[in-house]
Amino acid sequence: MDADIRPRRTLAATLRGHLVNPVVRCLLRTPAHRVLSGSVLLLAYTGRRSGLRRELPAMFAVLDDRYVVVAGQPETKTWWRNFAGDVRPVTVTVAGRRRGCRARLLDPSTAEHQLALHAYRRRYPRVPVEDASPVLVLTPDRTPDRGVSVRRGRRPNDLGELR
Repeated sequence: MDADIRPRRTLAATLRGHLVNPVVRCLLRTPAHRVLSGSVLLLAYTGRRSGLRRELPAMFAVLDDRYVVVAGQPETKTWWRNFAGDVRPVTVTVAGRRRGCRARLLDPSTAEHQLALHAYRRRYPRVPVEDASPVLVLTPDRTPDRGVSVRRGRRPNDLGELR
């Protein structure tokens, strides 16, 4: 499929994009984030061509110190194409903490892609994922103890407690 052609959106995709995702985004920014924080992160990035800031919730698995995000049903989504090519800076909100990461789309023919896919399948055994699914690996820029709390003006102290 040509990268310039947008796939036709299904009703489910439209509802997810205009109803479910905004609710999940808001929830992940509140203290109630604990309901979803074990499995969903908030991925913020700048569009490669548009230059617009985008934010989307995504299920994730952990592989070592990195986050693994798989684009499910990639033929109906375009967000993952923003990460083709070079490593790109992103902001990730996990467990109520916002932190900078470097995002890299893995080549499906590599062992690293298979390892990341294995971590995702182990975390979500009931989610069908194809071997050639786009896999994004997010590597944190700094240690989690120095991440910024989502609540404005509050930073963790040396013990990880918010002040």
